[in-house]
Amino acid sequence: MPDHSRWLLRLLCLVMLLLAACACHAQGPQEASSSYKAKKDYASLAVLVTHLRKGMARTEVEALLGEADYSPIEGQEYYSSDRSEFVPKTDTKQTVGLVVEYRNEQGKVTKQLQQFELGRIGE
Repeated sequence: MPDHSRWLLRLLCLVMLLLAACACHAQGPQEASSSYKAKKDYASLAVLVTHLRKGMARTEVEALLGEADYSPIEGQEYYSSDRSEFVPKTDTKQTVGLVVEYRNEQGKVTKQLQQFELGRIGE
């Protein structure tokens, strides 16, 4: 294959990847919320995380995410997804999800989002 054909093929592949990425990010918060609540899909959860902010009212967070799947302690909630990752040291898989924290630095439970993290969740 001539060099310009390979270059054109690579460019076409790059454009297709960019279009696919844009399509995923084009999902708005309401569509992502509906999808996540129905399917617990990671793609929608990842979109929803971009709409969270520290200080957001707990009612707003729950309107986007729905009811948490698990709460290990008061003020901390886990939202799971359909994605899991292999953990080499333990030779196990862990669910990838979102941990939201409503406890402030003093450990007091508040009505505002204090912090959140998308990643592997588990005990």
